[in-house]
Amino acid sequence: MWAVIGVWDIDEDLIDAIRSQVPDMAAGKINLPGFVHGTWTMDGHAVLVFADEPSALQYYEDMLTQGAVDRPGIRSVVWHLSEVGAESDTTGWTARDGTRHAQP
Repeated sequence: MWAVIGVWDIDEDLIDAIRSQVPDMAAGKINLPGFVHGTWTMDGHAVLVFADEPSALQYYEDMLTQGAVDRPGIRSVVWHLSEVGAESDTTGWTARDGTRHAQP
């Protein structure tokens, strides 16, 4: 799996407007090719996980092309594409090689 990671510095006068858009931003990603999971914080952090590198790279590049990464009052601090090393949930975790580890 691959992740697109974003961190933004948002002007104080825009933060409430951005926060109100978070649910719509999240819901709008569900049908993206290869999309697996996303998390958005209320203070300008996001991690979107994709099943494969081409899907993640397409999203990464589309956001740059659309100008969505860096806008007036919303400055990109991190915009990064990275291979996922592991994942976890309440039932255990999955290693990079796909081996599933149950909670003890």
